[in-house]
Amino acid sequence: MLNLKQRSKKAGLPPGSLIYTGAENIPTKMILIEYNKDIFNEKTIDECPQFANKNTIKWIKINGLKDVENLKKIGKCFNLHPLVLEDVLNTNQRPKVEDYSDYLYIVLKLFDVSENDQMVTKQVSLILKKNLVISFQDDDEPLFDLIIKRIKTKENQINSRGADYLLYSLIDTIIDSYFLDLENVEDNIERIEYNLIENTSPAVLKRIHSIKMDIITLRKTIRPLREMLSTLESSEYFQIAESTDYYFRDVYDHSLQIYEMLESLRDRTSEILDIYLSSTSNKLNEIVRVLTVISTVFVPLTFIVGLYGMNFNNMPELREPLGYPAVLVIMVIVALFMLAYFRRKKWI
Repeated sequence: MLNLKQRSKKAGLPPGSLIYTGAENIPTKMILIEYNKDIFNEKTIDECPQFANKNTIKWIKINGLKDVENLKKIGKCFNLHPLVLEDVLNTNQRPKVEDYSDYLYIVLKLFDVSENDQMVTKQVSLILKKNLVISFQDDDEPLFDLIIKRIKTKENQINSRGADYLLYSLIDTIIDSYFLDLENVEDNIERIEYNLIENTSPAVLKRIHSIKMDIITLRKTIRPLREMLSTLESSEYFQIAESTDYYFRDVYDHSLQIYEMLESLRDRTSEILDIYLSSTSNKLNEIVRVLTVISTVFVPLTFIVGLYGMNFNNMPELREPLGYPAVLVIMVIVALFMLAYFRRKKWI
């Protein structure tokens, strides 16, 4: 969901103005990872790094975007366009890829659950230059820790390939996390489906609405993601080797699969809502039917009571000693007859 209050800070400012619009409040931490098939070095940095070894792949991993001045130094160090830095700090970007001649700028989204159990998005920005990848996250989510562990082993494809393969690995990790998010949504849908017929309380409707909003959030991100990955897979960027194109094609296929799963979940949610409304309507109809039967049974009884409640002098039944109990018996017989008739007609 867009944070309009944060975005309003940029109103009227010229393009390239660097203002962090995210909600995270963690300090900026920068880690430099250098590796190849024989080397792995990891260290924390606080300024523009100096690369002594030109035969290694460099990955600058930046968590926390609060320190704008430090990010300005990184941008100046690697000759990043001010509009790129502006988009890095403006965490409401849609997934996209932009070609800046000597590097690629890529925006992706992560999903998280807020304190009120509502799904929210977090931005991940990636820069691909020759032998260098820079990743920007506005939180300290350990999303890429598994990739770092793989690089440390020095016995996998990441170590023997270029920076473009590292970029693929980062994107693939993010895409794989979407499958987990969809599984969580599917689990919530199945729990509601299992209890829906018995439980049609307002809390269930609220939960269905919450799932529907989660799916809308997912859809807003995954739809442009397909376009971005299609562009990345089909366009001839010199930063991406032909041998790595096949891997990006695989990621694109995953995005199509995710979108199909999402559409299926959206349809299931609509079906659940229809079932909920139908069940609620059926229960209401049952209540109305019972009330109608009760009202109908009392119509002839009310007529009998009204008939003998008239104040005429010449009413012989009023002087009968057994008149009162006789009328009560007649009323009971009429009520039982009507109930038997309704049951025979299967109205009750």
